[in-house]
Amino acid sequence: MSFSRGTVGAILLAGASSVLAAEPELGVSVARSFDTHETDILRLTYRRPLAPRDGARWWPQQLQLGASVWRVPDLGGVTRRFDVNVTPVWRSENAFGGAAKGYVEAGLGVYLLSHTINNDNNRLPSALEFGSHLGVGVQLDPRLSVGLAVQHISNAGIKQPNGGINLYMLTASYRL
Repeated sequence: MSFSRGTVGAILLAGASSVLAAEPELGVSVARSFDTHETDILRLTYRRPLAPRDGARWWPQQLQLGASVWRVPDLGGVTRRFDVNVTPVWRSENAFGGAAKGYVEAGLGVYLLSHTINNDNNRLPSALEFGSHLGVGVQLDPRLSVGLAVQHISNAGIKQPNGGINLYMLTASYRL
């Protein structure tokens, strides 16, 4: 199955237009590769809450739109890569007592990379990738949250070799 960049771009725009009427949240994440500590990612995100679907428990609570810049070693030396991504996020928030709240979240999204990645430790041989993450965090005040997450990005076997990359992330978000 082959996806053109235009097809993936249309999917991203359709996802963005479906959430224009909700309260937004801006975020930033910094990530580093588990395995080699040579790959770093800076990601800016924009999240919108999604309206519930008639009691459907599986429906995600947020849609995250993001853009990232990567610093990654490649066979030709250290290079930059860019991506745009869209990720439905399932989040559960709980109060600790008083005003403190914590959250647990999971997401599964689509990433479109500017270039493939091929080095001794990581292989992302297609521009179309999929990312999943698990995270925990705490709400510092009604608008500011910080968290930690682990993420795996790979192409789900679309093209071989599909080595993927594992990351740990530090996140901060601000509700507008």
